[in-house]
Amino acid sequence: MYRAAHPPALSVQVARAESMGGTPGANAAEILTANGYVVARQRASVSTEVAGRLNRLLVEEGSRVKQGQVLGILQNADQRSALEGARAALASAEAGLAEAAASAKEAALARGRAERLHAKGLVSQAELDRATAADDMARARVKSADAAVKNAHARVQSAQVEYEKTFVRAPFDGAVLRKEADVGEIVSPVPSSGGLTRGAIVTMANLATLEVEADVNEGYVSRVHEGMRAEIVLDAYPDDRFPAHVRQIVPTADRQKATVLVKVAFDRLDPRVLPEMGVRTTFLADPVSPGGTGTATIPAAVSIPKGAIRESQGRAVVYVLEGDRAVMRGVSPRPLGQDRVIVSGGLAPGEMVIVEAPAGLSDKTRVKVK
Repeated sequence: MYRAAHPPALSVQVARAESMGGTPGANAAEILTANGYVVARQRASVSTEVAGRLNRLLVEEGSRVKQGQVLGILQNADQRSALEGARAALASAEAGLAEAAASAKEAALARGRAERLHAKGLVSQAELDRATAADDMARARVKSADAAVKNAHARVQSAQVEYEKTFVRAPFDGAVLRKEADVGEIVSPVPSSGGLTRGAIVTMANLATLEVEADVNEGYVSRVHEGMRAEIVLDAYPDDRFPAHVRQIVPTADRQKATVLVKVAFDRLDPRVLPEMGVRTTFLADPVSPGGTGTATIPAAVSIPKGAIRESQGRAVVYVLEGDRAVMRGVSPRPLGQDRVIVSGGLAPGEMVIVEAPAGLSDKTRVKVK
């Protein structure tokens, strides 16, 4: 009896499904998503302490600055002149003190001589009294000159403070986000309502404090708790997922939007993350510990090459090697970098998936590994 020959096995390439281990997303299920924006926890509009015309602006958008670095300088000729005058007055007072001290020394010597001569009966009491009075007056002039020096020193410090106020300095380490004033404009701690006076020269932020503010519907906020793991996807980089955790749940709701603000901190900052970027935050369920009492088992997450994902009848599938057969399984992949995806169900760590499936491959097809 004639038997039809089995079709030859298709040659395929395979890759191992790798456990995600401690990577965010492993042993976790997505329970909630929310949209939001990247913000800096430490942010400031940097202004001046005194009103004046901006003479120099030493930074621009994107400039990285250190705490105390000069950002801009106001016109300060008057303050500089006042400081120089105060320093000159201090020098004069110090010279006066030195002169008074010399005179006091001379008066003290004269008094001593008068006392010795009076003891021997060589000078009258009147001469001794005059020497004593001169010494007392010289000592008083020294005290007066010393007070004048202290007063002049305080004036120098006051003038120095006023002069320093014309230098606008960075309040913390960070980056300049926007210029708020240009050279020649008037800046003031209190801007005018007419817009002719600026209230700040730059807006800056500490990029080391970037986090996400996400609006969570108040009907679902009970699912979120502080310390909860999360993943952040930037609208600018939709294929990358950034591990994060819930830092704070703001204890008030927005009555107009019916949302609660949740602050999510990055586990590790990336230089591509910039303030005001739009994001989608995914909150992850806590993993079930071995022997736990959870009612549902959260499937382990694995990563596989992006080329293993195929489409069948409008859904994502992979072909898994079982013996000498390719078995099709439905999956729900999520991006992980440029060439890999995360699969949270349908695959177990260590299983072999077919990569770049050849034409003609279908469920239960005989295959052989190249």
